[in-house]
Amino acid sequence: MRKRLLLVLTFAVLSISSAPAQTQEPGVVRLPWDQWTAHFGDDPQCAQIVASGCTRGPLKFEDWSFANQWQRIEIALPADLQSTPQLGLLVQGEQPVYEVFVNGQRIGGSDRFATLRTPQYSRELFSFPSKLANQGRLVIAIHAQAIHTSNHVDGFVSAIAPIDRIQALRDEDTLRYLASSWLHYLCYAAMFGAGIVFFLLFGVNTRAHEYFWLGARLCTLLVFRLAELASVIDLSMPAWLALSSSALFNGLSPAFSIEFVFSFLGRPVPKVFRALQILGLLNAVPLLLLLPLPSSPFYAVARFADSPYVHHPGIGAILLSALGFLMLLPVCFKSRLPEMRWIGAAALFFAIEESNRMAHFLHLPSLRQDIFWNGLDIDLRAISNLLFAIVMLVAMTFRFRRIQDRNRKVEQEIAAARSIQQILIPDQLPSIPGLFIESAYIPAQEVGGDFFQILPIPNSDDPAHPSVFIVLGDVSGKGLKAAMTVSLIVGTLRTYAEFYSSPSELLAGLNRRLHGRGDGFATCLALMVTPSGRVTVSNAAHPNPYLNGKEIDTEPNLPLGLILDIAYSEITLQLNESDKFALVTDGVVEATSASTRELFGFDRTQAISAQPASSIAETARDFGKGAPQADDITVLTIARILEPQPSLV
Repeated sequence: MRKRLLLVLTFAVLSISSAPAQTQEPGVVRLPWDQWTAHFGDDPQCAQIVASGCTRGPLKFEDWSFANQWQRIEIALPADLQSTPQLGLLVQGEQPVYEVFVNGQRIGGSDRFATLRTPQYSRELFSFPSKLANQGRLVIAIHAQAIHTSNHVDGFVSAIAPIDRIQALRDEDTLRYLASSWLHYLCYAAMFGAGIVFFLLFGVNTRAHEYFWLGARLCTLLVFRLAELASVIDLSMPAWLALSSSALFNGLSPAFSIEFVFSFLGRPVPKVFRALQILGLLNAVPLLLLLPLPSSPFYAVARFADSPYVHHPGIGAILLSALGFLMLLPVCFKSRLPEMRWIGAAALFFAIEESNRMAHFLHLPSLRQDIFWNGLDIDLRAISNLLFAIVMLVAMTFRFRRIQDRNRKVEQEIAAARSIQQILIPDQLPSIPGLFIESAYIPAQEVGGDFFQILPIPNSDDPAHPSVFIVLGDVSGKGLKAAMTVSLIVGTLRTYAEFYSSPSELLAGLNRRLHGRGDGFATCLALMVTPSGRVTVSNAAHPNPYLNGKEIDTEPNLPLGLILDIAYSEITLQLNESDKFALVTDGVVEATSASTRELFGFDRTQAISAQPASSIAETARDFGKGAPQADDITVLTIARILEPQPSLV
C-alpha cells in the first residue's frame, strides 16, 4: 500500500511536465511485442525450446482473443546478464498471465488457469536462474487465455534484468507511463464529472431523458480507463471484473448513444436502430466466459465469442451508432437557438472521431488516434470526447434553463387560470329564499374541468322570491385547456340566464356557443327551481340527478358542442319541504379503488345521494385513496325549506 501511495504521489509531481522518451537501458533486455510469435491452441510442446509447429507468425494486437494461446520469443542473452546468477522477467500487458516458461521450464503463473477469478496480473515479476540459458539463448513462452500484449500505442514492453533491478524497472515504467498519459486520464475524469452533472439535470427534470442517456454515455467511458489504470498501478482488480466492465459497457455503448439521439429529437427509436442496439450487445458476449462451464466447452465458447463473426458486427454497431449522431445535424443547424449550433458541431466532431476509432478496429482506413509531443501522449479520442462533453454541458445547460423558464411561464399561466376559476366557481353560494344549497368541489389537477353555477332569475311580481337556474357540468379533458372552456361556459351562462326562461333554452344557447370551438365537448345538467318548488330539469348527456336517494330518469341527449342545432327535452318535478336533490359529476361515479380497481359506481352513488354534498364527495375520494384521482369531483345538493311565517299580533 505504501508503494502504491508513493506511485500516486510521484505521478502527481510528474504530471506537471512531460515525460522523456524511453531510451536504451544498460543491463536490460527489452522484449518488444512485434518480435513475438503467436500460436492458437493448447499444445504443451509450445513451451519447449524447439517447437516448429508453434510458430504462426508475428504477434499483432488484432490477434486478441479469449482462447488458449501461446506466445514465444527467442533472444540472445548479453554476456553481463549471463554472468548474473538470478534474473528477473517482467511481463507487462493488459490480460492476466497464467503460465510462463523459460527454455521449457515453468517459472510461474496463475494457480487457477481455467478461470478468470485471479487478480489481473498484467504486470507480473518472475524469477529464474541465468543458467537456464542454452548457450546464451533463451526461449520465453507465455501460455495464456488471451494474447498478452499492450493495446496502448506507447504501452508497456516486457523486459529481462537482474533480479535486484527488475522491481525498479517496473516502477520506472509505471512512472513513465503515468507521466506521459496524465492528460488521457484527466480528460476521462472530467467527462465523468460532466456525466454526473447530466444525471443531476435529469433528476431536476425527469421528462428530459436525453440528459440521462448522455450522462450514462459519458460516465461509462471512465469505467474502461479505471480497469486500465488498475492494471498499471496493481490494484489487484479481479480479471472477471475487468472483463465484465469492458464487455458490458462496450455492449451498452450503442444503446446509450442511440437513446440519447432519439430522446433529443423527441422521436421513438426506429426498428433499424433497435436492431443496432441489439447487435451492439454482441460486445457483451465475452461475459459468457464467467459461466462455470467445463474446460473444453468453456474454450469453445471463448473462441466463438471473440471470433470475427461476433466481434466485428459488435464493433460495427458502435460505428453505426456513432454515425447516428449525424441525424442531429439538420435539427441543430436549422434551429434559431445559438446553443443548438454548438450541439450540432459537437455531435459532428464526436461522430467523426468515434467512427474513425471504430474503423481502426475493423481494419478500415483510419487516422492515427495518438500524437506524441515532447513525451506527452495526446489521445485524440479522450480530447474529442472531453470537448464533446463540455460543449454539450454548456449547450444543454442553456437548453435546460430555457425549458425551466418556459415551465415557469406555464406554471404562472396555470396559477392565473386557477385564480380565475376560483372566481368563476363560487366558494360562497348565493342565498336563495326557500332553498338550502350545499356544494363540494375537488379538482383532480390544479385546474379542473367541472363547473357549477347558481344564478337567480329576477321576478318582477315578487322580487323577494326569485326563481333560480342551477347548472352543473363537466368539460372533456383536464388541465389548462379544460379550465379555459369552463371560463367560456360560465361567462355564457351568466349572460344567457337573463334572457332564457327554461333550462332547455339555456342548454341550446350554450350548445351553439360551444359548437366549432375545438374538438372537446361538455356534459351539463340544468335545473330551474321556482319559489313554489316546481323543478324543471334538462340534461345534456350528464349523470342523472337524485331525489331523496332515488335516481331521476331523464331523456338522454347529446353533449354540448358536438352538433349545432339540438332541441333538449325537459321533465318537471315538485320539490316539497325536506326533499333533497343531489347533482354529481362523473368523478364520483368513476372513483376507482387502488386495490381492486373497482369503480365506485352508480349503486354506491345512489346509496349516499341523500347525504350532504361534502360527505358524498369525501366518500368518493376516500374510495379511490391510494390511486391518482382520475377526474374532478363536484357535488351539489338542494333542499327545500319553508320560510317561517310572520306571527300575527
